[in-house]
Amino acid sequence: MSDIEGQVITDVRRLAADTPDELAWTVDVYDASIVLELGDGSLLIPASDMEGNSPGVFFEKGVDAWEDISGSRIRELSPLSRAAIEYRGWTDPSDYRPPVLTLDTGEQLYPASDPEGNQRGVLFRVENGAAFIVDFESADGE
Repeated sequence: MSDIEGQVITDVRRLAADTPDELAWTVDVYDASIVLELGDGSLLIPASDMEGNSPGVFFEKGVDAWEDISGSRIRELSPLSRAAIEYRGWTDPSDYRPPVLTLDTGEQLYPASDPEGNQRGVLFRVENGAAFIVDFESADGE
């Protein structure tokens, strides 16, 4: 997944009816669901769960307007810390730790299951017509 690091976010848009077929979502209106398009043409799409049953959201720290991050570079991709997961009261039987995208602006984005942040989300990457979960080799460590 390190090829996400260094990518420029070329477009930020709302999730639309043209959601990739791999995710099989029926989208009516998901105003909170944001899709990030990267310089290589791939998409980063938050989902509510590991099966990609429905869209999720990006939780943000300090981002006032989504358009402001267009043109930003992803400086780092790392798993959300266990302490942050516990702080938010998120529970899940899996060891999946959502990825945190740290931008060159210092902003940090991570997927949540819904706009209220009730549970951790999952980040899917759609590249060359295939969708896959952004994950890490090991969920160990902080």
